[in-house]
Amino acid sequence: MYYKKLTQIIVLLAVLVSALGFAGSASAYSCGTSYTVQSGDTLGSIALACGTSVAALTLANPKADPYIFVGQMLVLPGAYWDNGNGYATYVVSRGDTLKSLATRFGTSMDVLASLNGIYNYNLIYEGQRMTVPSGNAVPVPPPAAGGTYTIQQGDTLRKIAARINATVNDILLVNPQITDANLIYVGQVISLPASASYYTVQSGDTLKKIAARFGTTLDALIALNPQIIDINKIYVGQVIRLW
Repeated sequence: MYYKKLTQIIVLLAVLVSALGFAGSASAYSCGTSYTVQSGDTLGSIALACGTSVAALTLANPKADPYIFVGQMLVLPGAYWDNGNGYATYVVSRGDTLKSLATRFGTSMDVLASLNGIYNYNLIYEGQRMTVPSGNAVPVPPPAAGGTYTIQQGDTLRKIAARINATVNDILLVNPQITDANLIYVGQVISLPASASYYTVQSGDTLKKIAARFGTTLDALIALNPQIIDINKIYVGQVIRLW
């Protein structure tokens, strides 16, 4: 009986230590243009926390596929560094096009295509490393914000991003006041990306609740969603327009 009780206590302690360790690792995540690998990280967990994909991470960090190690610095989409030879390296971000990059770096699509062996001007990938002319980059204005959202109990930036078909990084870009993606609080009002104009209905939602969360009105939602005949009848998974 004594040994059985002791075994149960040891198992409980192991579970508790494991849970605490996981929480500590998660709180270390932040999104920027680089990330230092922590104990317990995987490419999948880093991609999920930073609002990108494993494919983009492996493109940006070819030596990290398939192995990463503690202390390793990974570059993320949006990273830029000068190579000291008149050229720089830029890591393609979601939404970039060859045309927008040519404008940003003060060059032409033809030059970028030639420098990077690109044959299809419409095909570049998030995480792709591109050689660009250095020294004449045009500052990029911050992304435009769309509506607002009031944080509810149980919300995380990851959950909110999924509901509006965006990424955590998209939300962070229009909310510079958020310095830790894991620290948000109930009642906090955050800006949403301008591209986030649709919302996927969740369990427990009503049009009135959705209007309140997104800083709009019930009448505005009804006007934008003529497919809704009865305001009391919306269903989980239904996509509605916000603005």
